[in-house]
Amino acid sequence: MEYTRNIKKISFEESVQRTIPILADLLKDTKYGYIQITVQDGRVVQIDKTEKLRFNYQKPKQARLNRY
Repeated sequence: MEYTRNIKKISFEESVQRTIPILADLLKDTKYGYIQITVQDGRVVQIDKTEKLRFNYQKPKQARLNRY
């Protein structure tokens, strides 16, 4: 069985116009992580966002004993 898709191909310019605002929002909302852009035939077909959570735990300072 063969499947066909009725997907309208968009121009490079339209691809850029659609992608830039999405990327800007993703960049604005991501503190740590990465954004991966998948391109096919010169057009963005997928954007993946992986956000990392960083924990900054500090060890409690140990009391120093003054030895004289």
